Amino acid sequence: MSIPVPLNRQGYNMASAMPDLNVNLHLQGSQRRPEPAEIARDRSLQNTKGKYNIRGTSDTKIRAKLAWKDLTGRKPKSYSETRWWSKWEVYKQLLEQFGDVPRFLQEAATEKIAPNIVRQLQDLLSDPESLVNLKLELAVTIDVGEHFVKATYFLEGDGPLVFSCYEKLKAVAEACQAPYFPNVRAVVAAIVNEDPNQRAAALEQRAKACVQPAIQWFLRKFNVDLYDAVTAFKAARVMCPVTVGWLRPTQASVEALRIFPFLDNDATFDGLVRELPQYITATQDVPIECEGRKVEWWKVHEERLPNWSSAVKKVLVVQPSSAAAERVFSLLSVSFHEQQENALSDYLQANTNGF
Repeated sequence: MSIPVPLNRQGYNMASAMPDLNVNLHLQGSQRRPEPAEIARDRSLQNTKGKYNIRGTSDTKIRAKLAWKDLTGRKPKSYSETRWWSKWEVYKQLLEQFGDVPRFLQEAATEKIAPNIVRQLQDLLSDPESLVNLKLELAVTIDVGEHFVKATYFLEGDGPLVFSCYEKLKAVAEACQAPYFPNVRAVVAAIVNEDPNQRAAALEQRAKACVQPAIQWFLRKFNVDLYDAVTAFKAARVMCPVTVGWLRPTQASVEALRIFPFLDNDATFDGLVRELPQYITATQDVPIECEGRKVEWWKVHEERLPNWSSAVKKVLVVQPSSAAAERVFSLLSVSFHEQQENALSDYLQANTNGF
């Protein structure tokens, strides 16, 4: 049997008009009747924003992203101050979709999205010399930056990074010493095709000159300023059960591990040298691909190679970056806000005592 819904004198559904007592007070407050001034402001925004009408403090940025995605079909990359390489990702997308920029600026001007910035960009693109320089700088930044970004993806990850850290750094150093510029060559070819008066060799030289100071800075860091740290990671390669096969370590290779202070003693050194033949034999044809499996390999061979296993445990604590630790602190800061600082201390102390 259905219960009739009470109606008021005008015939409206009284049940639907009754307030929901379970609604959060904050939501009730946000549903108040807008003031006349707010209505006028919203109408003004509607008239100026057009089809990208979005309210909020980051209104201009959101509208620009919506316009870009609407025109190009691709969501624009975002820059984050905590991810320096994200700026490179933005540059890369800009280079890939550079042909869409004039059309986007025209749409942004029509929709009154950041008009001052749009005018500046349009003036920049309308100047032939500035446009050429912009294309060259974008291309060379992508070519050189790609090696750094790939290394960063790995070195700011989790896991036993010490095994492969040196190889990643060495790859960047080699790329800087003998750089390859595919995007620069493609951009130069397009520029010369549009303007035969341009000289390809001069354009390439101009592009390379933009990044030469950065390359020299990195090589100085790699070979001079961070020499001890790089040498330590180079010595740690002998502890990787995959690379030890082609490294063919000798007593001198083991001696290089003394760069780690906690391994710089005769007892540890003698134990490693004594177990070296068994270690080399055990690592023949090891089918390991991911970094985590390397740690598992050492766990399996802990009893067979006690001295090496003990040394590996200590070296694994050495990380090439603090990214993993920073992620832990970020997670804790999200889980425990300012009013829960004492709870965080108690939680950490309890877990520490458990160990």
